[in-house]
Amino acid sequence: MVVKGLRSHLEDLLEAAVRKRLSYKDFLRLLATYPCPSELDSTNFRDILAKIKKLSDEVAKAPESLSLLNRRTKDLRGKGYTPLLVDCLGLPEVYEVYAKITEKCGTLAVSVEPYINALALTSEFKRAYRSQSMLDVAKASLGTSLYKSPDKVVHEKLGEAMALDSLLSSAERTLKNIADKLGEDAVKNKRAFIISDHGYEVYYSPPDKCPPDKYYLGHGPKSRLAKIAPLIIVECDHAMLSL
Repeated sequence: MVVKGLRSHLEDLLEAAVRKRLSYKDFLRLLATYPCPSELDSTNFRDILAKIKKLSDEVAKAPESLSLLNRRTKDLRGKGYTPLLVDCLGLPEVYEVYAKITEKCGTLAVSVEPYINALALTSEFKRAYRSQSMLDVAKASLGTSLYKSPDKVVHEKLGEAMALDSLLSSAERTLKNIADKLGEDAVKNKRAFIISDHGYEVYYSPPDKCPPDKYYLGHGPKSRLAKIAPLIIVECDHAMLSL
C-alpha cells in the first residue's frame, strides 16, 4: 500500500488549495517559488507554502514504490476502472484534475495516491511494469492507449530557462489543457484512474539566487517532487454532476 503519511500530506495540500480556490497558475507559481517565495505570497499563502515544503521533505525520505503501483493498478482494472496513462503529470496538473472533479462530482469522487519513482525517470516506471515502452505499458499492462504526452511539452517548450510569468502562461496554454481533458475523460468514464510515471520539478537559473532570474521545468534523479508517480482515482456518478 502507498505510504499513508505521504498520501495524507498530498491530499492535505490539494484540499487546502481547493478551499482557497487557487487557479492552475496560482498553484504552479507557489510550487515554483516555495523555496524562495515573495513577501506577498509568504503572507497570503503561508499555509500552502508550508504544505508544499512538508510534502517535498517527505518525498525525499520515501522509498521507491512503483511495484506497489503496478499491483494497485491491476487491482483497479479488475474492479472495472478505466485506465488513463500519461507520460509525466506534475502536481499542478494533478491539482487541476482534482479541483475540476471535486467541482463536478463532489469531494468524495476523487482521491490521489502518490507512489515514488526514485529516479523520476520513465525507465524506472517501464522496468516496474516489465515493458519496453510507455506504449507497451498502455497496451499490454493496462489495456488502454497512451494519453497525450505532457513530457514532450516539459522538455520541448518549458525546459528552457525563462521569466516566471512566461513559464506560467506557457504551462497554462499547454499542460493545463491536457489536465482539463484528462479530467473530462475520467468523468465521462464514471469510474476511472489516471496514472503517470513521474512528475516534474521547477528549477532556478541561476540555481542559488533568491529570487532567481529565470525558471524552467525538468525531472531526474536530483528531483524531489518529480519523483511522485501519481495515481488519481475517480468515481463520479453522473447524477451528481454540477454542470
